[in-house]
Amino acid sequence: MKISSAEFVKSAFDRTHWTTDGLSEIAFIGRSNVGKSSLLNSLLQRKGLARTSNTPGRT
Repeated sequence: MKISSAEFVKSAFDRTHWTTDGLSEIAFIGRSNVGKSSLLNSLLQRKGLARTSNTPGRT
């Protein structure tokens, strides 16, 4: 699969903030500081799309 574009739309911490536009979405779920943001940046070949930090709980 070749992803041609990606953008950060918003952060959603519960159902009331989820989008309802009908487009497909993917969620990365896991413990703090395990590399979720780094994985997303790597998959999309975009260094700064998802913010990263060495401090747990900052992203």
